[in-house]
Amino acid sequence: MRKQSIGVLLLVGGILVAGRLPAQDADAAAAPARPTEGPVIIHLPSAEVPKAGTLTLLFTHRFSEPLAKSDFHSLYSFDSGADIGIGLSYAPLPHLDVGFYRSSYLDVYEVFGKYQFLSDGPVRVSARAGGDFRTERNLDSEEGYSRNGFFAQGIVAWVISSRGRITAVPTYVSETSGQPFTNPKPSYKRIFQIPTALSFGVTRSINVQAEIYPRLSRIDSQGVGWTAAIEKTVAGHRFAFTVGNVRTTTVDQYVGSVPFQVNPHDYYIGFNLMRQWKLKR
Repeated sequence: MRKQSIGVLLLVGGILVAGRLPAQDADAAAAPARPTEGPVIIHLPSAEVPKAGTLTLLFTHRFSEPLAKSDFHSLYSFDSGADIGIGLSYAPLPHLDVGFYRSSYLDVYEVFGKYQFLSDGPVRVSARAGGDFRTERNLDSEEGYSRNGFFAQGIVAWVISSRGRITAVPTYVSETSGQPFTNPKPSYKRIFQIPTALSFGVTRSINVQAEIYPRLSRIDSQGVGWTAAIEKTVAGHRFAFTVGNVRTTTVDQYVGSVPFQVNPHDYYIGFNLMRQWKLKR
């Protein structure tokens, strides 16, 4: 009798669960897709600004060994050292985000402010400005050499339906920090470039992204820089697995990064991890 009672309970429970599944599937299907971009695409800033009162924490990790020089014994560069970035930003007002980011590559600190001018419609427009401050000294100079610079970026995104987006980021940098031990050449100052990005939502929570960084000049650059990523999103979180020939992450680094690569055909893997909290309603 006891076994029969347990069997009846299990049968009723199964019927109830089965009855709920279609409703849950319908709710999931009706749920809106998450945006294909957060405040940062891969390295480039997006045209999006978090809602007022949002705190954003960003971790970046780029392995230093290229894939072509790694193998099974080094777990395909996962055993190598890495350049690590930590960033924190806050949106105190609607359409405004301010924050800082620190990269372990050359110990560069970046401070910035971003304001969104157009937030609806097929075109989104934002502007971002700030400075990069390198704290590592030039070891080839007797007096040492510390290099600082400022940057300004316009961000224009064309929204293609609800899942696609093309972004252009006209960028001016007063001075790069891509040369660890030598004084900068004139061609590495007052740089203007227009990196571009493409984002596409494969599913409601999985995105693919790519960024292109133009070559500085035919004399100094060995090629075009690029980075691609596949991103998984859940509520308040974004995780992106990245690969490309550019592993530098601050503005003054990725704008002038390709000339400093030993080989533009070296590809590096890494990841971005973003977490957001709504501190005020």
